[in-house]
Amino acid sequence: MPILILSSENKELENKIGQKIAQKLEYTTLNQEFFSEIAHKYTLDSKKLMNAMDITPSILKRMPSKQWYYYLSCVEAEVLERLLEDNCVCWGLAAHLYVAVVSHVLKVRLIGGHESIPQSDKRNMTPDKIKKIIAEQERSRENWSMTAYNKKEAHPGLYDMVINLDQVQPDEVVETLSTTMGYPRLKAMTYSINNLTDRALAAKVKNVLLKSLTDIQVEAQNGTVVVTTTSMKREKSKKVGAIKKLAGQVDGIGYLEVHWNKDMLTEAAMSYR
Repeated sequence: MPILILSSENKELENKIGQKIAQKLEYTTLNQEFFSEIAHKYTLDSKKLMNAMDITPSILKRMPSKQWYYYLSCVEAEVLERLLEDNCVCWGLAAHLYVAVVSHVLKVRLIGGHESIPQSDKRNMTPDKIKKIIAEQERSRENWSMTAYNKKEAHPGLYDMVINLDQVQPDEVVETLSTTMGYPRLKAMTYSINNLTDRALAAKVKNVLLKSLTDIQVEAQNGTVVVTTTSMKREKSKKVGAIKKLAGQVDGIGYLEVHWNKDMLTEAAMSYR
């Protein structure tokens, strides 16, 4: 029961290839259409939710850091929960950045394919202008992925396969990936299912906590959840208590640990006042 995750700068081709593979394999699809469902479940502004996947937090963009991280956590929690159902082709939801070490997930980066500038726009642009726009898009996307997940989205090490659409035709990509998804090594095993289940549980806990708290990192393994947070010493008891209360609302936790770190910078700043 494998999962295919696609990533590309060319959203039109990415969507076309993802849909064709899903149809050929009779898999479900998980893409940007899922945003409306997420927005409805969490009572979010659907437009802001989609914007959060493209912009970094900014007061000028009306997307404060706290809200931005919470919006991303809503997407991550719901995508991981849906991926537990397997037999899925996923794209457009940044899953390639938060799904890792899951052997029945194949992550593929599609590069080239005339990049992401519409052909109609290119007619009025010089080659240098096109290169400049593409470079700006790449910098913007790298800034987003580094801010969100501390990963460079275009780094080939994040993927199992990288396919150049300037060399390989979309229909050939569909055939290649459809065949690859049938490889025995992509069969869902107990270990890989548990890894994905742990990530889904950690994402749910993080989502619940980020709704009202900040400076939260969450890990899970076999039902044990470890939450790491940072705050001033005088706020330790209150914050740890809030974490335990909020995390207790999440089903599936066998044991909860809260690790606290002292916010040295804030403490130092306060001492000089």
